[in-house]
Amino acid sequence: MSWQAYVDDHLLCDIEGNHLSAAAIIGQDGSVWAQSSNFPQFKQEEINGIMNDFAEPGSLAPTGLYLGGTKYMVIQGEPGAVIRGKKVTCRF
Repeated sequence: MSWQAYVDDHLLCDIEGNHLSAAAIIGQDGSVWAQSSNFPQFKQEEINGIMNDFAEPGSLAPTGLYLGGTKYMVIQGEPGAVIRGKKVTCRF
């Protein structure tokens, strides 16, 4: 199975009525191995921030995770392995 098939068939699947809206798998060198069609285009500084968080878990938590210029709040993950983020929405 290719990484693209894994993203399409396993990460974006429906689980109990919930599903991810976008997903990507990125190599430790910052290269994109697979991504959903609607995954935002990375900027180099965003990739650098992600790579730094793998080296120093928790470094993104104070500032947030940025993907394609959009801010995400860092939520539970697996240090050195997985970073999970939730889109920040402003409510007034």
